[in-house]
Amino acid sequence: MPENNDLLPDSPVEGLVPTLNNTGWMTVALDEISTDFARYAGTLDDEVLDVGCAYGIATLAALEAGARVLACDIEPRHLDILAERVPEHLRGNVRCQTAVLPDVDFEPATFGAVLASRVLHFLNGADVELTVRKMHDWLKPGGRAYLVADSPYVGPWRDHAAEYERRKAAGEDWPGFIADYAQFLPPGTDPAEHPDYINPMDPDILARVCIAAGFDILEARFLRGGTANSSDRDHAGVVAVKP
Repeated sequence: MPENNDLLPDSPVEGLVPTLNNTGWMTVALDEISTDFARYAGTLDDEVLDVGCAYGIATLAALEAGARVLACDIEPRHLDILAERVPEHLRGNVRCQTAVLPDVDFEPATFGAVLASRVLHFLNGADVELTVRKMHDWLKPGGRAYLVADSPYVGPWRDHAAEYERRKAAGEDWPGFIADYAQFLPPGTDPAEHPDYINPMDPDILARVCIAAGFDILEARFLRGGTANSSDRDHAGVVAVKP
């Protein structure tokens, strides 16, 4: 499928595309959880939600599979680029809406599936919990949530993974929360080009939040990243279903 990759910003990192609002990167290849979302979405008559869609890699795959998608992102410029990337014959199957987590709201029992890929780690713990509860509300019975978050074993904070594990073993709810992202930036880096804080998590924590929100867990595991230096524990992935 032609994806108009020439519309994307240039990137200094192979496999990643920088966002336009200093909130991370979009991968140029789908992880396994997002691939499963796109395939599943294509089997549904119900509209699906891709929240935090960036430039729409998962939205495009779901549309190609036959889905109807509401694509949401905090940055309207991302959505403008996404709209241009959608092939003309699929444009009737996609809607775009600016949305900020956890503030956005949708009608209950609206969607057949929801994807939030590499979004939740930009929220603090309370907002992650609120967002997942809202997703449970937005889904129809039997609907699925596909969630991917950065783990404590990727990014500049991976050197402190042992501290994450210590805090998790001590029973902290959010052992990966880093209030001062700037401490991990190399000298000369502008902190304004990065988030204020980051909240990496592993599959156990992501699954715990889903269960507390009323979901049943179908799958919870680590995922490999999409860059040359990726490991098998770069991301936490969960697929959950609303009973």
